[in-house]
Amino acid sequence: MNKKQQQAILLFSAGKSCVEVANELNVTPKTISMWRSLPEFRAELNSHLLDIKQANSERLRSLCMKALTTVEEVMLHENTLAKEKLTAAFKVLELGKVSPDAIGSSNPDTLRMNDSFNEALMM
Repeated sequence: MNKKQQQAILLFSAGKSCVEVANELNVTPKTISMWRSLPEFRAELNSHLLDIKQANSERLRSLCMKALTTVEEVMLHENTLAKEKLTAAFKVLELGKVSPDAIGSSNPDTLRMNDSFNEALMM
């Protein structure tokens, strides 16, 4: 990976679009599209996305524990009007059950094999 490709991976990992990445790196959207078709590039991007997903899952688990504590505190203190606090706590618990779309492989060989398989299916 060259330096711009590594920067592109970081920008995609941060949620930037193809056009935003192209503009920020001073390359054409076609160049970005070409990079995204490379198994090595996709594997590295997937690896970054997996790291981000894991970090976010850990943060969310931590918030779930705090939300449960909040729910418990509100439930134990009958005179406390904490509708907003309780609503937020339930929202965190609800989000803890959400599972985002699967992230692809971080192995370029696996991605190549999948690409070949998908091309064969298209014929």
